[in-house]
Amino acid sequence: MFVMATDVEFIALQEALAGEYSIERELGRGGMGIVYLAREVQLDRLVAIKVLPSTRAAQEGLKERFLREARMAAGLSHPHIVPIHRVGETRGFVFFVMAYVSGDTLGARLRQRGPLSPDAAARMLREVAWALAYAHGRGIVHRDVKPDNILLEADSGRALVTDFGIARAATEEEITDPGRLMGTAHFMSPEQASGETVDGRSDLYSLGVVGFLALSGRVPFDAPSPAALLLKHVHEPAPSLTNMASGVPPRLADVVDRCLAKRPADRFATGEDLADALTSMWAPRRQVPMPLRLWAQQRDPMRIVYFAWSTLFTLGTLSEVGRPGGDWPITLAFALLPIIPSALFHARKAQRALDAGYTLSDLRATLKEWIAQRREELKFEHPEHPSLGGRVLRAVAWGAAAVIGLFAFTPLRLPVFMVGAVNIARAVGLALVMTALAGAAGANAFGVPLVGRTLRRKLEGSLRSLFWNSKVGALFSRLLAPKHVAIAAEGAYRPTEVALSLAADELFDALPKAYRQQLASLPATVRELETHAADARRRLDELTSAELREKAKQELSEAVTMLEAIRLDLLRLHGGAMDLAPLTSVLERAQQLGDELQALNEGQRILDAELGISTPV
Repeated sequence: MFVMATDVEFIALQEALAGEYSIERELGRGGMGIVYLAREVQLDRLVAIKVLPSTRAAQEGLKERFLREARMAAGLSHPHIVPIHRVGETRGFVFFVMAYVSGDTLGARLRQRGPLSPDAAARMLREVAWALAYAHGRGIVHRDVKPDNILLEADSGRALVTDFGIARAATEEEITDPGRLMGTAHFMSPEQASGETVDGRSDLYSLGVVGFLALSGRVPFDAPSPAALLLKHVHEPAPSLTNMASGVPPRLADVVDRCLAKRPADRFATGEDLADALTSMWAPRRQVPMPLRLWAQQRDPMRIVYFAWSTLFTLGTLSEVGRPGGDWPITLAFALLPIIPSALFHARKAQRALDAGYTLSDLRATLKEWIAQRREELKFEHPEHPSLGGRVLRAVAWGAAAVIGLFAFTPLRLPVFMVGAVNIARAVGLALVMTALAGAAGANAFGVPLVGRTLRRKLEGSLRSLFWNSKVGALFSRLLAPKHVAIAAEGAYRPTEVALSLAADELFDALPKAYRQQLASLPATVRELETHAADARRRLDELTSAELREKAKQELSEAVTMLEAIRLDLLRLHGGAMDLAPLTSVLERAQQLGDELQALNEGQRILDAELGISTPV
């Protein structure tokens, strides 16, 4: 959809580019230019055009710097760097054309939805670290790494670095004044703030600030003026991320804290080192097949009716308790009655999944993934600091409900002659019910749930998880499972490494507590091997080089073989073997293999970088 614009410069630019590009609208503007969304006429594709305003292009040396750095950035070809298609100059306009990435900047994402989950943040940081490592390997320091220069692709979630507008070759002479500060103050490294010579480790500091903000919702340093802010970057130690965001895994917090070290020598030496440190912290979610996904997500459509029914009869039960000759057992039975149709509904869902050939371990793994995803969604859906109005209305709703419950539990006994008071009591009761409903509706309108954010996240899926991970759930699944299971369904949706990982997880969970404590590193090792195998399998699908495909095949085979060895040793433990030494030895070999595969992949990426090859990620 084209947007009309009355800006004289916009019209002049469109006239200058007519026939080559059709400009649709402005995407944003920064210190070095304006970015427009346009359509490339010949190839009929969307592109982004960054233009140096004519007033700035007339400044001495600025146009040359803009063109030089645009051409330098155009030489970068990496999956996590926005590619530049063309650098040009026409009718006084200096511009470059780059690929259009559908999605938001990380900055917009954080402003709209708050901090990222640790999983999403680790992935983003790893992908940006790869991009920076590639640029650093070509002598280019970005110098302005910040959330607004990181794009998040809408479809894939992939992070791409853009705007090398103030980057320059680290070994090249300055065009501008040597002491001039370039970058954004909140994300500037100490050496950059001091006007000293910088290298790639300066970008890693800035990326550490980005990670701090993405995980905690705040920057490590803030001050009323840029000068005071730069002084903090230079002299004050950064606060620990763990103290600012308690939910961040310690290993991830340590990585971010290391990036924020004052001395470049105390940070990661390269972007590759930083990416490697993050690799084991992020792995793609397992692909869940449709029958299991439906089983986890589908909810009983009658649950609201059941809840209202049970609430009504629960109040009746409370009003009967303590009354001589009261009928509270009957009302209690009616309150619990919805359990039967609800249990039958969930039993039918589970039976359909089991009929399709899936197992109890599949149900447990799917439920675990779904609960983690739902809790992440609830964290976004219900903000950490709800509005005051919503909280007041929620308090009103709960207060009215408490009074209703109090009167239901301690019914008022009135003499026969006080018949009029009965009507008053009924009116008060009706008013309380209406107040509770109005308060609940109002709180909901403000986006404030009746059950608190933290409690709701903890409760989400907890009863289902407790049931299906218990012996009762195991018995229930055996009763529901068909006599002849369609085994083919299992192999139809998941690769071998996932099946072996699930089996190892189930066998490990079933070990005695003492064994699990001695083998505490096993789950992490299994997941790392699964990640290596999945990565090798993906490269097999993407690569065309016979040599690289053979290498990926070997990695896949080694990782799967080690997973199989772990599974077999776990089976031996369940079979009565008492010696943990064989399994401990396998774990040591597995960890060694993981390190070797990681080093091999790192070496390949370095080689690819030297040869100018973009490694698929």
